[in-house]
Amino acid sequence: MFRHLLTVALAVSLVPGIFGQQSGEQTPYTLCSTDVSGSGGIVAVAASASGVAVGEKGGRIRLLGGDTLEAVWSAEVGGEVVSNLLIAGNFLYAVVNTASSEPSSKLRVLSLETGLIRRTHELASDRSFFLASAGGAVVSVPASSAPVVFSPIEGSKPAVVGAWSEGDSFLFADNERVLLASANGRAKLASLQTGAILSEKAGSDGKVAIAVVTADGRSVVGTESGEIRAEAIEANGRFWTFKTGGAVVYLKSYDGKILAASNDNFLYLLSEDSGRVIWRSRLPGRPSTGALLTTGSAAVAVLGEERLLLIDISSGKVSNTVALEADEEIQPGGIFEGIGGKLVLHTTRGIKAFAANGSCRKQN
Repeated sequence: MFRHLLTVALAVSLVPGIFGQQSGEQTPYTLCSTDVSGSGGIVAVAASASGVAVGEKGGRIRLLGGDTLEAVWSAEVGGEVVSNLLIAGNFLYAVVNTASSEPSSKLRVLSLETGLIRRTHELASDRSFFLASAGGAVVSVPASSAPVVFSPIEGSKPAVVGAWSEGDSFLFADNERVLLASANGRAKLASLQTGAILSEKAGSDGKVAIAVVTADGRSVVGTESGEIRAEAIEANGRFWTFKTGGAVVYLKSYDGKILAASNDNFLYLLSEDSGRVIWRSRLPGRPSTGALLTTGSAAVAVLGEERLLLIDISSGKVSNTVALEADEEIQPGGIFEGIGGKLVLHTTRGIKAFAANGSCRKQN
């Protein structure tokens, strides 16, 4: 459940498209540091300027330095981590399931500086959760029941999103609203404060799988059937529709453009205003995960490929690659920016930090 928000992906292969369009001299990336969990496996990772947070099997969370991956602190959280890790402000959020005669789910709120548990919220028991930031609030999305909103205001009670119905899935939340996808292809916008429906949009073939909100307040959604639609967020107006050949697995809005990846093995850059294709690049396989970096590149991985591609977002050309080991793959949502321009990757072999030009402050 907490992996359903997939990001983009790519890899290197001699196929038509961006792979015949390498731009300029490549700057090789060097492996600086590796961290392998000693407690049985890594289940969730998050990163911020404070470092890299790692949730492990057995109920331990560690904070690693974003430069060298050296341990900053370690905390036992009293249960198995069953959500993504969310860093918001000075706190780290995680849901754990306690092991007892009566298992329960708890939202732990840890100090990002010390790792100490500052608050605990009781949740309705479920097998997994997704956590999202919504302004100053935190939204907890269980696998099989309605999302719950936790306000940062001291003493306030959690609010259930009443617009949720069975089969719905969470898409996004902002300061005031939550967007949900229904199985029939419709999208429901609900109030973050009251949980009531603000608007409901007519759907089309395929359930909405992913959505973003643009700077001018539109929602752009991607469906399981391959549609990308730009819509008025609180009305039924539709600005444009673009059809891909497979399920849409990644969307990112930035600088008046939409970066999208589809299971038709293409990466697209579209105009946010009109849906016009600025460029499209063929991938060697299905995209698995990726991220838009502050350097102006898209970092992308493709299923079965043993490298990460860095794509120049202005041209769609490969600007660099990061080599992985044989049979090593990047985990969904496992691409982060570390300190000093480093790339931090969560792979099937642990947490790894890479630097361009071999500029590792320390190798271990």
